[in-house]
Amino acid sequence: MSEYQFVAFRAIDVPVCDKNMSFMEKQSTRAEITPWSFENEYHYGDFRGDADEMLRRGYDIHLYYANFGIRRIAIRFSQPPPVVNQGKEYLDGEALRFVFDKKGTGGILFIEPQYEPGWLDDYFGDLGELLDRLRPLRDEIAAGDLRPLYLAALAVRIDMEHDPDEETEPPVPAGMKKLTDAQRALAELYEISDYVIDAAAQVSATPPKSADLASDYERWLADQKSTQKDQWLHQVMCGKGAEVRREMLKHYRASTDVVVWPTIESSRTMKELHDEANKLYDAYQKRAAKKREASLLKRRVDMAADPKPTLQLIDKLVAERSSKSYRQAAELLGELRTALAQSRQASLAQNHALKLVKANPTLNILKAELKRRDFLTK
Repeated sequence: MSEYQFVAFRAIDVPVCDKNMSFMEKQSTRAEITPWSFENEYHYGDFRGDADEMLRRGYDIHLYYANFGIRRIAIRFSQPPPVVNQGKEYLDGEALRFVFDKKGTGGILFIEPQYEPGWLDDYFGDLGELLDRLRPLRDEIAAGDLRPLYLAALAVRIDMEHDPDEETEPPVPAGMKKLTDAQRALAELYEISDYVIDAAAQVSATPPKSADLASDYERWLADQKSTQKDQWLHQVMCGKGAEVRREMLKHYRASTDVVVWPTIESSRTMKELHDEANKLYDAYQKRAAKKREASLLKRRVDMAADPKPTLQLIDKLVAERSSKSYRQAAELLGELRTALAQSRQASLAQNHALKLVKANPTLNILKAELKRRDFLTK
């Protein structure tokens, strides 16, 4: 297996300033670097830049992916998010931790489960697009949403450093029945299946109203003075949109009470959580099989009631002159034979197969497909 690494950063509120851009450009000679993003792939060698310092100097979120087991996310906060005080049950101080800056009030949230090569399947999607989907996590966590921390804690507690028989499920936050796209992206990166999420959702409460940040922003804006809003709009028109957004969010967070996100304590081990997820998966498969069976039965009833549309479709497929269409035509004939087996037209499919062969004596692939389904004996 060839080695592959992906290193990327994104700025969220404001671009990296000119002074710090010179620092960013020194971190790699091959990366694509802008004030809003930094991105590079490695097939040989490693990224030797200072990722933590890059976050302190302007970028807000970082993703490091390597196909030999590394899936690291780091998110920069100018102020400690509520999870530092209200969600300590999720942080373990190692793989999921918040590290304060040596100076100031900011810090970095690290999510870095430990995996051996092959522990997770390779991610074949666009990692740059995935990082863009992850960006809203910062504002969600800053607003007190504990769902990203729950998902991150699940990823950590099922890694190679933890025993699923001994690790317990973290407190289940409200709102697991409806995750945001950013939270879905987080689950996707760490291969947390929909069935694990559904198992958690069984005991998850309704999220608080403030979970909808867009609506909360709208309510907050309605309370702001017209003169202040006019000033912000003027600055936006003057090309300072990013700076205005940062200032507005600063005022919003200072004037808004931190949400106490509801959670429910769980006594399940990680193995028990995954056992429940497997039960949900099995139940889904049974429902899907019944649905397919019912659909197939209806299809055959319709075929038996009026075989003409099926025969027309078979002729159309044969006329397409491709291996795929011959196979599909033979499959439809086989299905029609089954549908008519107990009727007065039981020989219709067989007769049509012989008719096709007689009309197309040189179509050897078609004849092979029909023979495979016992329409021809030689």
